[in-house]
Amino acid sequence: MMGLDQETREKLYAVIRAGMGVSNPSLELTDEEVSAFLKVAGKQSILPILYRGLKNMGVSEDSLAKYEYNRSKSEYRAIQHDNALRMIRDTLDAEGIPYVLLKGAVLRNLYPTIILRTSSDIDVLVRESDIERAVCLLEQKTDFKKAKESYHDISMFGSRVHLELHFSLKENDEKLDQLLTKAWEYAESSGEGSMFSFTPEYQIFYIIAHMSYHFLHGGLGIRPFLDLWLLRNKTQYDEPRVEELLSQCDLVQFYKECCYLSDVWMGEKDHTQTSELFEDFCLSGSVFGNEKFRIAGTQRNKRGWRYVCSRAFPPRYQVKEYYKDPSGKDHMLPYYYVKRWRSWLSKERRGDLSRQINATVKSDKEYQNMADDLFRRLGI
Repeated sequence: MMGLDQETREKLYAVIRAGMGVSNPSLELTDEEVSAFLKVAGKQSILPILYRGLKNMGVSEDSLAKYEYNRSKSEYRAIQHDNALRMIRDTLDAEGIPYVLLKGAVLRNLYPTIILRTSSDIDVLVRESDIERAVCLLEQKTDFKKAKESYHDISMFGSRVHLELHFSLKENDEKLDQLLTKAWEYAESSGEGSMFSFTPEYQIFYIIAHMSYHFLHGGLGIRPFLDLWLLRNKTQYDEPRVEELLSQCDLVQFYKECCYLSDVWMGEKDHTQTSELFEDFCLSGSVFGNEKFRIAGTQRNKRGWRYVCSRAFPPRYQVKEYYKDPSGKDHMLPYYYVKRWRSWLSKERRGDLSRQINATVKSDKEYQNMADDLFRRLGI
């Protein structure tokens, strides 16, 4: 787990709260602690928040100097994203193409300033019937160019910004997708151009669904919990309706534990045994976890060679989503498995699979048992 003792962690959360404008504690911080926070900030993509927190707490300019270059880069990147997002919105608005801003593109508005919510890319949802027209328009009117297409989005690159233009919110998980595929049913006109916004309840559901997916495929860091805390504290929503949506995907317990841990970090609650275990795993990697936890997540129901076999023969729903016929024609299951196996023929893909299988077979059993305990506590 991450090498911060509990006292240092508490100071880290105090700095985060100061950066978020929640409180402004008076703390004595050593140079070693400030350096440790810098490392955490890099991994967790929360450098602007920590910098602002330390500045609000009166930390000396000399101590903050070591943050300055990376903080300036983060701020510059946020400005680039803001300019690119404005260009994307203007293009879609001009042609009347409905769209929904996703993840950081919309959540940043809940932070004290938008530069505090860093993002690696911009995520926007359009209807599947509009995706080709949206891509063509963005290529014509902006510097974005189509790169590749996945089962739920088209990746486009501008001069300095990456856009994930979604035509679906699918996560290739049958439970989650039953509601994620209905996203437009929970979208309402924002009154700004052709932009739509999710209902507050669906926005929380979507964030939790996305968190659960990442948690089972590598883990979570601090930032998603800050997003969740802001949604719960800065927006008006119907809690029973949120839980009704989450119950359809068996995510109510996960939601409650995520809310509880975010409240612990924001100074509103004390740790429980579950929240301490959850915290340990969340702080053990980057903003979206690490490879070791990814393996633990994928093996929560299958171990060793059973897991290896499950890679060759994944569930019908997953393999059909990944390897569907471009024409839309449905086939018998062997068709999709053969397409999957053929994709493994490239040298690069074989190397990836070999590393994954070796890591899986040799996985740390004690670590796996701890992860399994956490999965049970979280209800996933």
